Amino acid sequence: MRPTEKKIENLIQNFNDQTRPELDRKILADCYNELDTPQSSAPSLRPTLWRIIMKYPVTKYAAAAIVILAVLVGINWITGSIDGASVAWAQVVEQLNHHEKYKCRQRVVREEGPQQPTMNVYHMNLSLRRQEVEDGSIHIIDMRGTDAITIELYPDQKKAVVTKLLGFGPKKDPDIIDMVKQFEQESTEKLGTKKQDGKILQGFRHQPNANNDFTVWVDPETKLPVEIELKHLIDGQLRQTIFLDEFEFDFDLEPSAFSTDIPDGYAIETITQDYRPFEPTEIAPENVQKNLSHTAYTVITLPWMNQICAIETIDPLGSRAKVYMTGIHVDDGNVIVIVQGDYYDMNRMVWIPQQQLLLETDNDIKLYSHPNGAIYAEHFLTSLAQASPAFFDAKNLSEERFTAMIVMPNGVVLSLSANKKMSLDRLKELAESFAEIDAGQ
Repeated sequence: MRPTEKKIENLIQNFNDQTRPELDRKILADCYNELDTPQSSAPSLRPTLWRIIMKYPVTKYAAAAIVILAVLVGINWITGSIDGASVAWAQVVEQLNHHEKYKCRQRVVREEGPQQPTMNVYHMNLSLRRQEVEDGSIHIIDMRGTDAITIELYPDQKKAVVTKLLGFGPKKDPDIIDMVKQFEQESTEKLGTKKQDGKILQGFRHQPNANNDFTVWVDPETKLPVEIELKHLIDGQLRQTIFLDEFEFDFDLEPSAFSTDIPDGYAIETITQDYRPFEPTEIAPENVQKNLSHTAYTVITLPWMNQICAIETIDPLGSRAKVYMTGIHVDDGNVIVIVQGDYYDMNRMVWIPQQQLLLETDNDIKLYSHPNGAIYAEHFLTSLAQASPAFFDAKNLSEERFTAMIVMPNGVVLSLSANKKMSLDRLKELAESFAEIDAGQ
């Protein structure tokens, strides 16, 4: 007799005419546990299990329980899992390749910094999608043409924001489902099963690199995802988690739902981001105001400033919008970069007041810390070095660098990045030196 058979025989001996239902349940649970223990010779158990059961007299309750056990053992032997049929990752990829359209709910949880609203996302394909945000706004992203376009509709305000991305397309968006399709079976770990809403799901995990950790839960019947979780890590620390669920594949939605036409009666704000080849150039202050839709500012030279330059360039943070940098050489060897652009305002940067308030001037200018200040400062200072190598050498990038967000009384935001630490007195003096640019001068 093999070890597992002997163990179950010993357990069944505990059933007798005086046994209590509570004890029967405990013994039956022990039998389940033993069957769940991996055994290289497990298949040989099945033909002899009934012989073991029949050797011992048991109560009516216990006999029924053991018969149920025998049936479950038989199912486990045939299917390989009491929880349901096993799914291979290759089957999931095969099914996903048949479904270009899908709808899901997207939630993002950040460990720190501004939180993003939950939204329902309708992917028509990798170049066209619709996003319905929990605040009631609707976003359309169309990247099928040479000039891509995004539309933000705010029905409660009868307002539309149109962003034109010149030279950006045609482009396909490598969304999360598209990433999941690229997972290879050999590098995808099976996680077992979990029960959710009365259905058994099977889990898979994939870590393509140190910064991304995917978990996918699949419906064994459809072989399609039910939940996807993507963790973003930096230096081993979790920064944010993206959750996708409530999937509908091949959803039914009118083509007009993806139109970039603005409804009648909406006020329209247009933003242009130029992805065409562009060389940074020096610019006069009055031309900065001509190119911005909100108030532009210049810096009034202070005694501790040695040199100032103004440059028109592309946003180094990836938006490709035009931004205007003011570089300042300071008498202590520090280099400061002041950045302003069309999307630098409190309507878009509502997260700023959630950060630490560094100081407030007498004329109601506020300076806030930035959650990724060193990283942002690196981008801005490096961009300045590329635009004007003589003004700043990127080799001199300091570990003391930081970024602060300056909020003017009218809601316009300027970004301040410095290569070295600055005293609060100098920060305050610099903020108070900003003067509005007269576009007509």
